[in-house]
Amino acid sequence: MDIHPPEHPIRSVRDFLIQIFTVTCGIVIALGLEALVESRRDAKLLAETRQDFATEIAENLQKTQEVQARAAGDEAWIRNALAYGAAMLKHDTSKKLDDIGNRKFVVLRNSAWETALTTQAIRLLPFGEARALAAAYNDQAALNDFSARARDQWIEVATAGDVSNLTDPEIRAALGLLRVSYAYTASMELLQTRLIEEYMAAQKAITEKK
Repeated sequence: MDIHPPEHPIRSVRDFLIQIFTVTCGIVIALGLEALVESRRDAKLLAETRQDFATEIAENLQKTQEVQARAAGDEAWIRNALAYGAAMLKHDTSKKLDDIGNRKFVVLRNSAWETALTTQAIRLLPFGEARALAAAYNDQAALNDFSARARDQWIEVATAGDVSNLTDPEIRAALGLLRVSYAYTASMELLQTRLIEEYMAAQKAITEKK
């Protein structure tokens, strides 16, 4: 915005006041237009940010629910494998080892959160809404990290080979791996339950503000 000097000399107080009034009106109008443009730009960015969050959270929620639905079966297989290993140490052949399941580990996306931070769109969200999203994405990061560790542990279990030919020390080592894997599985189920609740709370906060 440029302010130019008056075209004619100011000869009276009246001329001076008219010039001041004209300049003031011009500044007010320019600032108002600029604020209107900024407000519309922020409104568009806020709407896009909420839509990104809604889409990503819905996708992550579905993945988390699918994995949690399989948790009981994963725990049951580990318990069976623990019982089988204990029986082998006692030379009890009555126990049978079920086929190992195709366990699924997922990585939950956080691109909407990272984009909101990078563009500073997060500052446009009301406090309650931002807090609900932060809680969900913080626990999501924790679950992703925990899931990666559990996956590595499960790979060790799944690649043990033909357990029927293991020696007693090897069986004890395998049982140790299974106990750790069981602890990971049970802990992940608790994290998933809490994260599902937080996803739903974040979805509700986003929907109420739309």
